[in-house]
Amino acid sequence: MGAQQATESISISVIQTDAAINPGNSGGALVNSKGELIGINVAIATAGGSNGESGSIGVGFAIPSNIAERVADEIIENGSATHGLLGAQVRDAASVEDATVAGAYVVEATAGGAAAEAGLKAGDVITGFNGTPITNASDLTAQVRGAAAGSDATVTYVRGGDTYEADVTLGELSL
Repeated sequence: MGAQQATESISISVIQTDAAINPGNSGGALVNSKGELIGINVAIATAGGSNGESGSIGVGFAIPSNIAERVADEIIENGSATHGLLGAQVRDAASVEDATVAGAYVVEATAGGAAAEAGLKAGDVITGFNGTPITNASDLTAQVRGAAAGSDATVTYVRGGDTYEADVTLGELSL
């Protein structure tokens, strides 16, 4: 039985590292030069060859320690962890004709969802989430999924050439 490759992508907030991560040490600590935990190693980028040429290309990814800690605390307290839901269908703003700003273009804000409740609507371009720049739809998805359901967040967005901020209370992503 050969190695399987993922055919679907998921968006999560990660730290890119050149630290050596191999199948045996995934899940280990990623530390800074002071020995402080900054993440949990979870994945490596591979060459992806099917004829024996696959292997690590020296790029790894770690879940940031603040997200890992939040998830662990929720599991200990409740037996499971939650992930935030913005309640908006988005796509890369760069894919929209006449786009003038990078970000996540709101195609639709779900009625009753966090985005709609905060006043976001179709045509808005989300450029920031809790102070983190958003340059495309995947950036936004990763940031929202890293936050807990029910948590408060600040969304920066552009509408009609002007920049605004909205406070949102995230819904819960059902897995």
